[in-house]
Amino acid sequence: MLYTAYFDESDTHGLSPNVIMACFLGNLRQWELFGRRLRNLQRRDGFRIFHATEFRNKSGEFAGWSDKKCSNLVHDLTVLVRDTLTEGVTVCLERDRYIDEYRKPPVPRKMTLDSQYGVCFRACMAQLIAIVMADGNRHKLNVVIEDGHTNVGDTERIFNDLRVQVRRRFGVDLLGTHRVAKKEGAAALMVSDFLAYSYLLMRSSKESGSGDYAEIAPIPRKREAGLTFLDLLPDALMRLKEKFEQDRREAADAWRARREAVKTRP
Repeated sequence: MLYTAYFDESDTHGLSPNVIMACFLGNLRQWELFGRRLRNLQRRDGFRIFHATEFRNKSGEFAGWSDKKCSNLVHDLTVLVRDTLTEGVTVCLERDRYIDEYRKPPVPRKMTLDSQYGVCFRACMAQLIAIVMADGNRHKLNVVIEDGHTNVGDTERIFNDLRVQVRRRFGVDLLGTHRVAKKEGAAALMVSDFLAYSYLLMRSSKESGSGDYAEIAPIPRKREAGLTFLDLLPDALMRLKEKFEQDRREAADAWRARREAVKTRP
């Protein structure tokens, strides 16, 4: 089965930004159904592109919208992704954690450190890979990333790195294509923007003491999309560096084994 995941981010501005990344996963049939229903909402409400910043500020295409109209769109987008897609995934990485736990020495030899944006992408990809591989069948996973962020180019290197890791560890060619696109050419990116924006609001609500999204989120029923809020464990960023060392040793051992096998052939 062909799966595609669409990625976008939020809250990445200022001198010391946190990064929130969100993505939605669906198969080919699900995205086709999603596209038809999304176009119905666009025609009904008279907008072309959902930009969270414009929506929040009621500017651009959302200028003059009433609170009721905004609320209805939020509800309908929520129902749309719940009823048509497979899974939504979000993660947040604070700038201080990234600097103190990941960038800080020691750094393994020959390791290219991910950007803060890249670490979020790697975390989301790990979750998506686990979801797609869960049934034991041979699927293909493509990704589309919203263009515009300074470090969006970092995701292609990480994607190719993960492609090699999955092939070496599981013997499957899971990862397909990596593409950077604008919302104008990939409408599904709008709901990833919507999820990143919603997650930002939920985190702000939790920090202000208004509620905990983890406690109120309902368990999805059969055929409803799941929603995963990834929390990076205290040692998660350090383990990325440890994993690089482990992968490097395994690759070296595999290369030596192949060389010895060639030497011993009659």
